[in-house]
Amino acid sequence: MDADRPWVSIQHLRAMAALSVALFHACQWSQIDFSIGAAGVDLFFVISGFVMWTVTAGRDAAPLAFLRRRVIRVAPLYWVVTLGLVAGAVAFPQRFPEVDARPDHVLLSLAFIQHMNPDGQPFPVLAPGWTLNYEAVFYLVFASTLILPVRRRIAALTMALAVLSLAGFAWPPGYVMLLNPMFLQFLAGVWLARLAQEGLLPERAIGWLLLGLGLALFLLLWLSAIDPDLWRPMIWGAPAALVVAGAVTIEADGGWPDWPWLGLLGDASYSLYLTHTLTIGALAMTIGAWNPPVFVPLAMIVGTAGGLATYLWLERPMLAWLRQRLA
Repeated sequence: MDADRPWVSIQHLRAMAALSVALFHACQWSQIDFSIGAAGVDLFFVISGFVMWTVTAGRDAAPLAFLRRRVIRVAPLYWVVTLGLVAGAVAFPQRFPEVDARPDHVLLSLAFIQHMNPDGQPFPVLAPGWTLNYEAVFYLVFASTLILPVRRRIAALTMALAVLSLAGFAWPPGYVMLLNPMFLQFLAGVWLARLAQEGLLPERAIGWLLLGLGLALFLLLWLSAIDPDLWRPMIWGAPAALVVAGAVTIEADGGWPDWPWLGLLGDASYSLYLTHTLTIGALAMTIGAWNPPVFVPLAMIVGTAGGLATYLWLERPMLAWLRQRLA
């Protein structure tokens, strides 16, 4: 498969991951247990590892240029949504009782620095942004390996992410401060991309088997109501890796369907991920969440529409302008 061609399956999985997290939060409002929906984040981490290796594979990529592109891609929209939330909390504190706009908390959040919020929880001002703190560390580690010859990068990256994953066990206070096995999910994506790069993925039938097994494990975990707790990177990360492995294997063998509408949702997945808690929360405050059969589907429609609108009218034009100005 052409290394410069976007992976359609990855775009589709991005959409599914964002919708899964949105459904998790919609169900929370209606007090429905759909905790497995939060595993969309684990899917995102595997995808991130896959994409970062794919876009730099076989190339002499400059670390600073790589980080610059990642900052332009990730930071502006996050900053805009976070500052919008802060402004709303300052202007209407009764509407945002859970938002603490203390300057130090806001600045650390904007800088992607893991810290305890004023309530003693490891969440930034915009709660879904906790995942971006992991992404930021992964980008830094990944960029540092780009100074090495291509043949040595994956070994160095494997060693660095393994150290980060295990450090929290040696120093327990660091576990919630990013030193935990969540980084193994990025590593799984990296190794999967390496297999794809080398043409070592199995045939399509095996891909469908991997995809089905990953989805079946997610279903089993949901039905069993297992709380992954500290073992989340393995309990949810393993089926997430299987799903991504299955999807790219199927596509590499020419068997993945191309659904433009799902591709559009994949393009808008970052906007959807960052804004869905705000749009769904606003809906719950407006009409209440006491009737799940009505609220949950409506919340998904509103959350998805809000994400698409943010992507089309804010994220995409803002990125185009920034890339033109900073080219």
